[in-house]
Amino acid sequence: MISTLYKSTSLQALFRKSQFTIFAITFLICTFTFATISVFTVESYAKQNLLLISRTISERIQPALVFKDQIAISQIINEYTHQHSIRLIKVYDDQGKQITESIKNIEQYSTLQNIFDHIFLQQAIKLPVQHNGRVVGEVVLYGSSNEIMMFIIKIFAGLIVGMLFMILALWWSVNSTYRHIMQSISPIIQIAQLLSSQKAYNLRFPNNDIKEFNHLNTVFNQLLDEIQSWHIHLQNENNQLSYQVQHDHLTGLANRNYFYQKICHLFEDPKQRNQSALLFIDNNNFKAINDQYGHLVGDEVLKEMADRLKNNIRQEDFVARLGGDEFAIILNSVAKIEHVIITAEKLLQCCETPLIYKDQKIHFSFSLGIALSSKASNPEDFISQADQAMYKAKSLKHHWFIFHS
Repeated sequence: MISTLYKSTSLQALFRKSQFTIFAITFLICTFTFATISVFTVESYAKQNLLLISRTISERIQPALVFKDQIAISQIINEYTHQHSIRLIKVYDDQGKQITESIKNIEQYSTLQNIFDHIFLQQAIKLPVQHNGRVVGEVVLYGSSNEIMMFIIKIFAGLIVGMLFMILALWWSVNSTYRHIMQSISPIIQIAQLLSSQKAYNLRFPNNDIKEFNHLNTVFNQLLDEIQSWHIHLQNENNQLSYQVQHDHLTGLANRNYFYQKICHLFEDPKQRNQSALLFIDNNNFKAINDQYGHLVGDEVLKEMADRLKNNIRQEDFVARLGGDEFAIILNSVAKIEHVIITAEKLLQCCETPLIYKDQKIHFSFSLGIALSSKASNPEDFISQADQAMYKAKSLKHHWFIFHS
């Protein structure tokens, strides 16, 4: 058996991963582009500045070169070396011989600056010194990358600070977006759980301020409409089938199976166990009615008999057709035996009025056997006692009898 393991992740983790990936790519591209443009710009500016400085130096040392004043030349180039981003200045005469030079203190240099000098300002700026159209010397100037280095350091420091702010803003944005999405998803989850646990198909998903979720809710609501419609249809069909299983199709009364269920439940209820009575009822002349008037009239007699029995008992009592012309009534909450006798006599009186069917008077009567639940040990015993009492009642003039153990 091959099983596949799925490693799940949270929506918040996916958001953070995707957002930080986009941020990292964007930050690297922007940093590289900005740093490259800035460095080349500063380098170009530094070289132009060095060119201007070399011209200024050339003009200032021109008289000193003409008069071979080495001290004046040294003072001038030392001044520029210390005041500007210059690491070395050399001065040559018209014969190409070095007259003097000025160099910054080597202790001021760092390894990083030496690297920057080698990258950006390795080439010297050479400028001839002229007097009256004649070359009287040459100035050789090596720039210092100190300002470029400080500028790049400041750029990266600023980028790091900006990156920290962007990370904080991104973290806030991801969490805010996640909370907003979860607030939108939460009602969907709650309703889905209710639908799963309680089958509450009447619920509907609410409107959502996120367009995609709102469209999803609309689709789900349409599906729920169909599910609810089918659910109601199935419930109605089940109710009809349940009714048909438990009721007699002719009279509409409970059938034999439903009657047996009621008897069993009665004996399971301690309260009703000793306070109920069972009446078995049988038509005295049903065969004669069928023989004389036909089965259609016989069916009408059974329906009329069912209506009269049902209309002459309490709402809390239970009446059923057991089959043929046999009926049964369960009287609940019986306090005294006299109440059972009064009910029995009332039921016998209700059949004294004949049934009028197609202008014909059809007389019918029935016998009634009574059993008390307090005298029975189980449902079968209870039914047997009522059945015996009914057959005894047929031989009596008043047509009712109470079983005595």
